Amino acid sequence: MKQTRHMIRLSLDISADQHMHLKMLATQKGISMREYILEALAFKEEAEEAEDIEMDNATFRKGLKRIRKEHHQLAKNLSKR
Repeated sequence: MKQTRHMIRLSLDISADQHMHLKMLATQKGISMREYILEALAFKEEAEEAEDIEMDNATFRKGLKRIRKEHHQLAKNLSKR
């Protein structure tokens, strides 16, 4: 029996800065934003399957703070262009 693959459209609201960042990352790899997102999801799933990491709250907050700082700096740099 032949299986058919059903595609479902996903709509996602993101900020203009997030969109620009995503577009930049995808462009650097020479792929579409759709391909970049699907690749990132597949990578994350593989990483989670390979290693189940438990993180304490302090480590999580520190990592989140670093990501926010990097995102803010990237948005600031992009706005200067």
